[in-house]
Amino acid sequence: MICFDCQELDVTTVAVAVCRTCGAGICRGHGRPTPQTLHDLTGAGLATKPRAARRMVCRTCLAAERSG
Repeated sequence: MICFDCQELDVTTVAVAVCRTCGAGICRGHGRPTPQTLHDLTGAGLATKPRAARRMVCRTCLAAERSG
């Protein structure tokens, strides 16, 4: 798989991850690791895990998430 953003620039770069939001292949230069809070259902409520997981997103999706 090649990086979607690099392909738009007519560059062939191997994708090392897949965007969690849009599913595009992303290279090291275009991917951004972001934290994802994990939860467990516990009894009558929701418990947040003490550590966040890693989630990879492309620049376009990260900008969209932070736009509002």
